[in-house]
Amino acid sequence: RTVGATAVFCTGRHPPTAGPFPKPTLLAQSGLGVTPRTNIILWCSRPRLSSFQKVTFTLWKSGTQEPLQQQPTADLWTDFSLSSLSPEDTGRYRCAYRTASGRLSEPSDALELVVPGERSLPKPSLSALPGQMVEPGQHVTLQCRKPPGSALWRATFTLLKVGSPQSLQSQSPAGTSADFPLLSVRAQDVGNYTCVYYGRMAPYQVSEPSDALEIWLWSGEDELPKPSLSASPGQEVVSGTNVTLLCWGPSWATRFVLYKEGDEEILHSMEAHEGQGQFLLTHVTPKDSGNYSCSYQLGTNESLWKQPSDALELLVRVSILSKIMYGDSSLHPNPCSDSGNKLIIIFSCVSFLLLLCLLLFAFLCHGSISTGEFGGERRKQK
Repeated sequence: RTVGATAVFCTGRHPPTAGPFPKPTLLAQSGLGVTPRTNIILWCSRPRLSSFQKVTFTLWKSGTQEPLQQQPTADLWTDFSLSSLSPEDTGRYRCAYRTASGRLSEPSDALELVVPGERSLPKPSLSALPGQMVEPGQHVTLQCRKPPGSALWRATFTLLKVGSPQSLQSQSPAGTSADFPLLSVRAQDVGNYTCVYYGRMAPYQVSEPSDALEIWLWSGEDELPKPSLSASPGQEVVSGTNVTLLCWGPSWATRFVLYKEGDEEILHSMEAHEGQGQFLLTHVTPKDSGNYSCSYQLGTNESLWKQPSDALELLVRVSILSKIMYGDSSLHPNPCSDSGNKLIIIFSCVSFLLLLCLLLFAFLCHGSISTGEFGGERRKQK
């Protein structure tokens, strides 16, 4: 099938060229959402000069000697239109400006444009280390990883932030993943992040974006959402049933734990998966009845446990079969009982049923014999 691919822009550094004016800024109006055979606009903006001057903005592409476009204007910005994008438009773009006297500015930082072919690569995964919940000033690493079995040997990984017109970081590692550090996280770093990877050679294939990963900032005083706990198939079950306790929390929770009222120790603990933890109680008995609650962990700091969920009451009733086999003792199971006792009880029940069947058979046979003898005597009398 044909998949609309994504054009990726990566900012890079270029050795500054001496010039009397500071460098401009080059941005892509359409951000990261353009597709092949569509048009985009690149904006080149300059700082305000000490004296009002008309300048000429110039757009270059690396590897070409001649400028692509030139725009004279007295404004602080201008736009360059690139129409009907194709893989041949892949490359690094820069802009600069010069005055009427010929004085040049430094070139802008590079804007790397990658226009993919028709087929997109499978999306990567994006994770946060140590976690998605970050305290102010803490460092966090966002790891972008190619899916297993990817046919692309060497790739460039790019980190994106939803709502930002340009990429944040770009790396070309030798392995299958790239680590993007976010240092001293602040309020402006909060938001949803994605990543892509792509080849550096024709046909310039680009992956689909990863699922969004949200970064949260927690000061230790903010109120965090309380988890919720539910039971499947329900809160009231019969003994022998398998019960799943499902704990829901925020997407950035890293671990879930399960408690039972009256127990000092944690009942179960597991890593979070898509904001939830599933705890399986197998072959429950009445002793599993009680109030349960769950909580979640933020990052790898074990002290950052959220307050537990509201209590959920689980009621395990004795099944009819259990009453027949064990009587009321199933309400208070004897820890010393074993499978041998169960076999004896079952064998006794079966033996009793067999005895009833033999008695019934004997009664029927006796009735049949008596009837036959009575009929014979009547024939003799006649």
